[in-house]
Amino acid sequence: MTDSKTESPRLPRKGNLIIPIADERDAAPVRRSHSKAAPPKPAGWLAYLALILLTIGSYAPIFTSELVWSEYDEVERSPYQSMESWTEAWTPDIVRAEDPFTLTSYFIEQKIPLDPAITHHAINLLLHIVAAILMLKTLDALKLPAAFSASLIFALHPSVLQTIFWSGYREELVGLIFILAALYFGVRNRSAGDFLALMLISAIGNILHPATLMLPLLLGLCIFYQNGFFHLKDYNRMLPLLCLALFIGVWTQGGSTGEDIAFGDRLGIYSQNLFFYLKQALAPIELGLFHPFDQSKGYSVGAQHSFLPFLLFIPFYVLIAINFKKSWARGILLGLTAYLLLIIYGISQKGAFIDGSLAYEDHFQYVALPIIIALVICTAGGIVRSMGPGGKILWYLGFTIFAGIQIAITSSYAYSVSDRAQVWYNLTEEWPDAWLPKLALIHTIQESGQDSELLTQIQIISMLENILEQQPNRVQERQVLTRFYRDEGQKTNALRQYKRILRESKPDNDFLREAANFYDELGQTWDADNARARIIE
Repeated sequence: MTDSKTESPRLPRKGNLIIPIADERDAAPVRRSHSKAAPPKPAGWLAYLALILLTIGSYAPIFTSELVWSEYDEVERSPYQSMESWTEAWTPDIVRAEDPFTLTSYFIEQKIPLDPAITHHAINLLLHIVAAILMLKTLDALKLPAAFSASLIFALHPSVLQTIFWSGYREELVGLIFILAALYFGVRNRSAGDFLALMLISAIGNILHPATLMLPLLLGLCIFYQNGFFHLKDYNRMLPLLCLALFIGVWTQGGSTGEDIAFGDRLGIYSQNLFFYLKQALAPIELGLFHPFDQSKGYSVGAQHSFLPFLLFIPFYVLIAINFKKSWARGILLGLTAYLLLIIYGISQKGAFIDGSLAYEDHFQYVALPIIIALVICTAGGIVRSMGPGGKILWYLGFTIFAGIQIAITSSYAYSVSDRAQVWYNLTEEWPDAWLPKLALIHTIQESGQDSELLTQIQIISMLENILEQQPNRVQERQVLTRFYRDEGQKTNALRQYKRILRESKPDNDFLREAANFYDELGQTWDADNARARIIE
């Protein structure tokens, strides 16, 4: 029996059998686009104006100083000091070993009809401002956060003062300008003009300063940071730079010979230098034109301690390797590696105090200083920026306070070096066994014609005694000591010095009369007559 009812055939369903969740799928790209922060805006003209004015204001006190090419500095800071004409700066041997542009600038500034010290310091400060501006433009080209903050901190950094103030270090300022200018055009890379500018600046820079030989590697790090991946074709523009650096490097550095120092001792010196420069860059608490070098540590530390400052960077590279696809990791890689490449020049140099003894000098880290500052400030700025509007307010408040403190420190330091007597007094405190700063301090006090607020008469006598213990043949200082003895009522000491001076030297007539009168006061008529008999009429 069949069913009388027949079922109607089912019609196929139209449309999607499973309706997708369109809202969630379509909204995902929108959320991702909003979560990715927009690149920071480049600095405007107000930022550059603030950078210039704050820098000038912070270092302005040095323009009241008359200290330039000090006669008490026994170290030749520049070949200019032994040159007679600017043409000597362009001989092949000098061009190969030194910066001819800087040497020529020293001769040019002598022709400017202004105070020599003001002119010298003004040129150095102008070059430093140019370097700070180029740093800001380069950081903006890399689209790094807190670019203005990093550039301002570099411009106002107190460890920069030695490079600007003490004569003979202008090649560091010029070298950094060429490094940053080359990086700016290399990073921007908009046209053939940028590439030609990069090649020209690199060629000149490679001749002027050894640190510029690292430009191909620095540019390669910048390219990797910008692209986020490694494609060989992106590095084609590095090849001419690399060939240029190798060719010029062999010519300029091939003839240089270092001291015959054992590897372990050399590593110890490099280690101490690196630790000192890191400390001065990140926490510049010890302010001074020269810093004592602990030779016992430099020449006797074990290998395990010599490597310690270098081993501190390993955790950062491990962190970078784990997160190398992230932009912040590439940024740290750029900053950290660029700093190490540029600080090689500084840690391989041996600084010298004015008497030639080993010393730390801040100017050796000048070309690497903006890199380590940018690494710290831009990283901190990126972290705070990711916190949203609240983070921006926190950054503005924190940075304003920090910049204000730095301006106060740098201005105070600049004011202290503007007083010649204070400069020499500070150096005598840091170098208590050195006689040259004591001599410079005493001569400065004498030239002022006023009583010193820094030293008492007894302290001056003690300094003169210390100088004569190390330099017994300095007759002029012995005469000064004799007069101080006499004025302080130390007649026995004064008599001993008068007799020594008359016995061991040929003083002028004024001193002979002075000695004869002193003998008369003591009733030593025979000695007084002998002194007067030596007076040449």
